[in-house]
Amino acid sequence: LGELDGVASRDPFLDNCKFALILLIGIGHGLQWLLAQEDSRTARGWCAIEGEVGNAGDSDAPRASSWAVLPLRALYIWSNAIAIPMFAMLSGRVSRSLAASCAPEASAERRASMPARIKKTVESLVVPFLTFQLLACLVEASSPALASALAPRPPPSATFAANDGNAVDPQALQFDGCEQVLSNVMNPSNTFNFWTPHLSWYLLALASWRGVLPAAAQMQPGAALALALALGVGVGISNVGYSAGFFLKFGTMWGNFPYFLAGVFLCGDETYFAMRDDWGTAGRRAGAAAATAATLTACFFGLRSGAMCFDAWQWEAWKSAPYGDYLFVDAETPSGTSEWHLWESVAAPLFRLATYFGSVAVGACFLAIVPRGEIPVVSKMGARTMYGYLLHAPVLLAVLASAGTFAKAGSGPGLSAAAFIAAGALLPVAVTVACMTAPAVWAFRWLCEPEFGSWLWREATEPGTPGSVTSQESGK
Repeated sequence: LGELDGVASRDPFLDNCKFALILLIGIGHGLQWLLAQEDSRTARGWCAIEGEVGNAGDSDAPRASSWAVLPLRALYIWSNAIAIPMFAMLSGRVSRSLAASCAPEASAERRASMPARIKKTVESLVVPFLTFQLLACLVEASSPALASALAPRPPPSATFAANDGNAVDPQALQFDGCEQVLSNVMNPSNTFNFWTPHLSWYLLALASWRGVLPAAAQMQPGAALALALALGVGVGISNVGYSAGFFLKFGTMWGNFPYFLAGVFLCGDETYFAMRDDWGTAGRRAGAAAATAATLTACFFGLRSGAMCFDAWQWEAWKSAPYGDYLFVDAETPSGTSEWHLWESVAAPLFRLATYFGSVAVGACFLAIVPRGEIPVVSKMGARTMYGYLLHAPVLLAVLASAGTFAKAGSGPGLSAAAFIAAGALLPVAVTVACMTAPAVWAFRWLCEPEFGSWLWREATEPGTPGSVTSQESGK
């Protein structure tokens, strides 16, 4: 997203990479929604191969899918595996100056820039997150059917509902004179579930990652990365992912934290310039393109043969549920029971650890294909990915809903192959690009990149002047 630690002149390769990744994120959202409708229409079972009969009791329900669905599933799995991880690494790359300002050897001038950085984080990340979360709440409240249609299918596990930290025992609300008030507060129909809409979660995640970066900057890089990996793997063991509603999971936030920290500590100038310059030759870019094509092909045949479980890979990309709810399970034998053996409880964390390294390798191959030089229009849009990220979802939802695409995808014969490709891939690209144009930036700057100025923030004061903090006041 927007570089909070901008440089005097922009790097076109970095902007081109951001442009490519934001398009993948847009495609991922479009395919996620349409594939959810397709699964509902065909009653596809958990981990079922395309075309297999699902678990629905209505044997007359239409189950045939167009030929485009399976390739689009492969595209979706591949894009999910690299889009957010690579974006997090790029966010870490542009946050290196923040880490340098917090390092033990940082100069006084660098340390003095911290208040301005904190203000910028609040303005460009926290405030837009709160604003778009509220807007999403209003949309979901006004259209419960749309919210239900877009909700991903939960894993076939009893722990999914039982371990939701939001459950309240009505018998516990035994307070004289307060039963009705507490009932209204606890009843979801009378309140906004602020944490449920998920589309702006990355802003809160990035703000949180940068919030802990000053502590990580004091550590040895190897130790910080090891702790980040332990945290990312560890959130899948606990139910921390269920502690805040359904979509916005702390598991998603901290499950992707290792990518961010890898960008901070591993994407230094030497590594980055080697990626940009040394790997920019035609031969190496062709090799990276071949590796990317091979990965997509492997996803396609893995899904077709049943070697890959679409649902498990989707939930692993989200990292928003405990391992036991989606790995090594099927609809008949849910995890979290005696059927989940010891080897599986060991294999699940190892699987996530492997996906960290695999996503970086596959993502690096994709980014190696991206052009290095300035591309007219495209490079400038790559500097506006904040707008593409925040605006593409509501616009895409409005277009698909008004055109009746969701209704067509979830009933009758479903979408044709051409319609699925157009609505799931081409339209998201067009919408995301439109959201990064100059007119869109002009129209929505106040919403996506608010600036509050002196009416909110206090002016910086020199040491020794009234309002400044002396060493005695600070406890030194």
